[in-house]
Amino acid sequence: MGRPHGTLEIPFLKGHMGGNTIALFPGEAVSAEHARETVLQAIAETCLGCHEGALLFPVRKGEADLRLRIVGRASGRFITACGGLTQVLGAAIAEGELERVFGFGPGGTGGFVLETDGGPVRLRVSAGEGRPRTETDMTPFLQEIRRDGVERIELDGTPAAKVGKFLAVCADDLAGPFGAEAVRVLAPEVRDRLTRLQAVFLERHPQPSLDFVVFDLHPERPGCHGRVVFPHWIPGGHIEPACGTGTVAACVALELSGSLPGAVETGNLEVRFESGGGPFLGGPETTSASLGMEGSRIAAIRFSHSLVELTAYGKVTLERGTPTGS
Repeated sequence: MGRPHGTLEIPFLKGHMGGNTIALFPGEAVSAEHARETVLQAIAETCLGCHEGALLFPVRKGEADLRLRIVGRASGRFITACGGLTQVLGAAIAEGELERVFGFGPGGTGGFVLETDGGPVRLRVSAGEGRPRTETDMTPFLQEIRRDGVERIELDGTPAAKVGKFLAVCADDLAGPFGAEAVRVLAPEVRDRLTRLQAVFLERHPQPSLDFVVFDLHPERPGCHGRVVFPHWIPGGHIEPACGTGTVAACVALELSGSLPGAVETGNLEVRFESGGGPFLGGPETTSASLGMEGSRIAAIRFSHSLVELTAYGKVTLERGTPTGS
């Protein structure tokens, strides 16, 4: 049965984490039967223009503060995790905008628990200089990566890694044919090559997700360990300058290659990546990952990003019955 025709008005909050654009919607304003396609319609480039969207539900019983269902624009499906979304949500909580626009949800700073399809996710929201800071516990996503498997692979002659559902490629392994600067700016010939590598990867490891991280260990700023960019779906123009799940994948790829900046038997390790600002390797912002180590293995991971902003709120009007793809 198709969607009924007419119009639908849904409240929204929009923000970004280093250029990873996010939209939040109250879940009870959307039909459960058509939830996925409604979110896809709202976050499409011709509408709110976001990479991911989430339906938020109040939790009346249990230990969680909010329940989330997350939709990725590139895959067109519900996804288990989105780090950028949690950062934008943290800002919405801290600034009181979530409660003001949606009429529910926690406010202020402190610890919060999100109920997601990937398990409970804990946030720690604190007052920062000029804007709040959110630290997201991504350990449930790290555990998902472990379950899906981590291994070195080779694609069309290029070394790479399968990190859960992520394809991870070191920029150094692309620089030979193209040059370091072409790789840094993701020149057209580099994008063509990345598209080819992803196609080979998906042929070998069929999956609905389109997760891709390119990284290196050549930061331009003191205190950073490397640079990252996330060309999740180049044919669709979906390149994220910052990405929480991708940062976790990059850390696991560094673990796999023995390239983490030191490890101890037990303790914490801080890894900072240059990111944000545009569709290129690195950037003027910083994604920080705090790793709980057991020897050389990452056992837990939390992350935060240096620039998170709320950019718009209001109501989005959608035409019911509009096709949104598969």
